[in-house]
Amino acid sequence: MNATNRGMNRAVLFITGLVLLAAGGAAALASAWPVAATVWQDGTRTALSWMKDAEGASRISEATTVSGFTIGVLAVLLVIIVAAIAMIARLGGGRSSVVIRDETGDGVQGPVVIRQGFASDAITRSLASRSEILTSRVSASRVRGADVLHVSVTPRQNTSPVKVAETAIRLVDNLATLTGRETPTLISIHSGVRSRLAADQPRVN
Repeated sequence: MNATNRGMNRAVLFITGLVLLAAGGAAALASAWPVAATVWQDGTRTALSWMKDAEGASRISEATTVSGFTIGVLAVLLVIIVAAIAMIARLGGGRSSVVIRDETGDGVQGPVVIRQGFASDAITRSLASRSEILTSRVSASRVRGADVLHVSVTPRQNTSPVKVAETAIRLVDNLATLTGRETPTLISIHSGVRSRLAADQPRVN
């Protein structure tokens, strides 16, 4: 569920990790080895001096403190921010209130939009009628321009997750049959303290 290229993701993570590792190693070396600390301080002073000289030499006019160097740094930061926002936007569109969206208008019924609340009520009420299901929740997200349904189920302890998944899949298939359209669906099964505490408690319907 990711629109970015896997190779690019790995390359960005590798480069970021390498930079952080190098920075951490340099800081640790500078704190433990006096020679490295001297080199670090000299390098820092040289870099600061170069930036001050570049800022002064590229100043637009004597009447202002704005320089070409400052504008260039701000432009680079802006490009980085825009690129980061673009990458985050491609990872997913966040939550959506729509489960099925067909705006082409094909067929007798015309454009069709089915809200998340309808799917949530239909699936959670069906799951609530089953004694082996403790809680369930249904949400929708917008991923790569498509509406994706997420069914989260917490069964009672010692309940087969395979059977729970089969039940959830059957309900999603029933929803597709009812609406006449299939929806990409992610089914997650959870277990925790609540399921263990409720394992031996009788359920009254």
